[in-house]
Amino acid sequence: MLNNLPNKQLLKEMEHELVVTARGDSLKDVTGKLFQIMRKQIFMDIQQPIIQMEAEEVFFQKVETKTITEHFLFVFWPREKTTYTVTARIVVKVKYLDVVEEDLTDG
Repeated sequence: MLNNLPNKQLLKEMEHELVVTARGDSLKDVTGKLFQIMRKQIFMDIQQPIIQMEAEEVFFQKVETKTITEHFLFVFWPREKTTYTVTARIVVKVKYLDVVEEDLTDG
């Protein structure tokens, strides 16, 4: 019998702040990568079943661009290629289930 779980509110909510860095060929690409990294990091930090994540605040703390000129066969068709590196601070509202393994065992 699961003594500790009946009628117990398991849904919890918290704000989680993290700083992530990503690199890509466009700002759109970098933004997508930032949020992928953010999700992975939150799953590692919370380690509970996550129900919902919602970004509350996003701040680009550092944006670096690097432009290089590429040439086909080192001489022909020069083109400029730009890469972006962005460091962002993201505040996320996380809803998760507060389930502890000990609550699930017979007592």
